Amino acid sequence: MGIEVPDRAKYLRVIWGEMSRIHSHLLWLGLLADAFGFESLFMQSWRLREKILDMFELTTGGRVIFSVVKIGGVRRDIDADTLKTFDGMFKDIEKEIREIAHIFLEDMSVLSRLKGVGILTKQLAHDLGAVGPMMRASGISFDTRKLGYAAYGNLDFEPITSDECDSYARTDVRIHELFQSIDLIRQSIAKIPEGEIAAAFKGNPSGEFFMRVEQPRGEAVYYVKGNGTKFLDRMRVRTPTFANIPALLETLKDCQLADVPILILTIDPCISCTER
Repeated sequence: MGIEVPDRAKYLRVIWGEMSRIHSHLLWLGLLADAFGFESLFMQSWRLREKILDMFELTTGGRVIFSVVKIGGVRRDIDADTLKTFDGMFKDIEKEIREIAHIFLEDMSVLSRLKGVGILTKQLAHDLGAVGPMMRASGISFDTRKLGYAAYGNLDFEPITSDECDSYARTDVRIHELFQSIDLIRQSIAKIPEGEIAAAFKGNPSGEFFMRVEQPRGEAVYYVKGNGTKFLDRMRVRTPTFANIPALLETLKDCQLADVPILILTIDPCISCTER
């Protein structure tokens, strides 16, 4: 059970994947700003997110759910002129992200709501199985992208971490991941080869497959078992929100009631993923 994906498709997967991370983190930053009452910061975060969604719509036809990845590669290509245009657009987006990042990381009204709130120690993050920014903000340097799936094995980056272990650290990690994602997109645009975007295949899969990927909220695990027909014997997905709930419960212990919405938001929850 395995199909060799063309190299061009691997880089396209990185580009769309990192764009997804950017829009997801900007959405989260906006919701966080709204939670502590900073409405203008909320609107600026979502205004920037709209630019990423416009780029998705241009290249995939969708804005959030775009279904561009398929077995064997991707459904659509991005031409060289569009990639060059995106490279220029990200320069402007990066500049604007730095402006709001300065407020999130240095404004006293923000710091008063995040600093020292919701401590999750490195040991607890490990013991409770935290994933993604929640884990890395507690000083654990692990990112599933370093396993090298798609084209990540050909790109230069290291996991973004913090040793502060609080709500501020979880914000800091996500903000720096925005800049990291832009850099990974630039690297991919510079290295993407010409060629096919999908491998041809026939029939239905038979056997088992297990995959770990780094979604914006953290590590997601996919497992499928095929029997050679169009019906799978089994499929399981473990989402990052599910993995981070035990860590969230730890941060909620003895907290102030006013901090509860912020602490829940710091795992960037997708409740629909968890209540499947």
